[in-house]
Order: sequence, then structure tokens, then C-alpha cells
Amino acid sequence: MRFPKKSGFTLVEILIAATVLSLALVVGYKVFVSFSRSFQKGSWSLTTQNKLRNALTFIREEMQKATAYTTVSVDGTNITEAGFEFNLTAADELTGNGEIANWHICLPYVSGDPTSPGAKFKCELKLENGSIFYTKTMLPDSSDPEGKEQTYNNRKIIADVANIKIRLDPFDPDSISAGSLITLEVRVEHPDKEAYEFAHVIAETGAKVEVKVIR
Repeated sequence: MRFPKKSGFTLVEILIAATVLSLALVVGYKVFVSFSRSFQKGSWSLTTQNKLRNALTFIREEMQKATAYTTVSVDGTNITEAGFEFNLTAADELTGNGEIANWHICLPYVSGDPTSPGAKFKCELKLENGSIFYTKTMLPDSSDPEGKEQTYNNRKIIADVANIKIRLDPFDPDSISAGSLITLEVRVEHPDKEAYEFAHVIAETGAKVEVKVIR
């Protein structure tokens, strides 16, 4: 009497199949992780690039407001130049904590005009713990009844800054009175340097400053 032949898999075949499946899963997982990191890196780069450009636009606009204090009366216009210079760091590059620049934004005092009593704002831009901070405060002997200038108390402009390169050039080499051009190049790196070692974005802005720049 013949018994029917049993069909099935041997233990060796099952082990081989399990090994192949495990390898396939490992490879698939690595591909998924790689794709996911690439997507996240691209998304971070795009978002951070936009943030950095907006930050530098804000900084440029605030720097370009740097002015001396002006008094306007029937006798003419008087400009107080001393004490209102634009102070720029002497460093060509900042990587640690330090002041980038400080300057004044002044609203003119117009004699006889109650809406223009004159105001002086002290501005400071600094790099601290990898972030750029901006402070703008109105000096005690000032008044801005119409709120023409917004003040800021240590406002964080952009984070994860690796370094800032600073240049100072004449705005027009052929005209000394044309003012100065202050250029800031900022490099921002991904906060997770272990997973995204080379992820970074760089942007640059140039601000025309008409007051005297001291460096």
C-alpha cells in the first residue's frame, strides 16, 4: 500500500526564505529612511531659505533707517552729527557671541509741530547663542505720539546661525558723500548636525547707510 507523498517546506528552506525577507525589509527600510531624510532636508532648506531672506530684508530696512538727529525750525535745519554714527563690528566674521552693529533711528524735531516732537531710537543687532537678536528702544528724552517707529526688545530674527560675514564698502567709490554699503552674509545650519551634517543655507543682503560708519 502506497502512502501519498507529503508536500511542504523543509526547515532549511524556511530559514532561507526568512533570511531573504529580512534582507529585503532591511534594504527597504534604509531606502525609506534615506528618502525621508532627503525630503525633510529639502523641506527644511526651502523653509529656512525663505525665513533667512525675510530676516535679512528686515535687517537691511532697519539699517537703512540709520540717521542723525535733525531739528527743523524757521531758522533752518540743524543736523546733530556727533554721537549718531553707525558703529559696525571690526570683525570680518562672527561665529560666537558678539555685537554686529548699533545705530540710531531719529525722527526730526519740527519746531511748532506737535506731531513731530522729535524722537531718538537706539538700535542694536547682535549674535547670541546661534541666533540674531534685534533691540530698538526709544531714548527717554524722546516722543513718538503717532507711533511712526515700532520698538523691539531682544527680538529673535533668525536662529541656528553658524557664522556671519561682514563687509564694509563705499556705496559709490567715485562719490564719498554717497554713503556706505554694509554687506551681511549669513549661514544657517540644520540644528540636527548628526543626521543632517551638510544641510545649510546661505543668504546675503546689502544695506546703504548714509551716516558715518565707524568700524
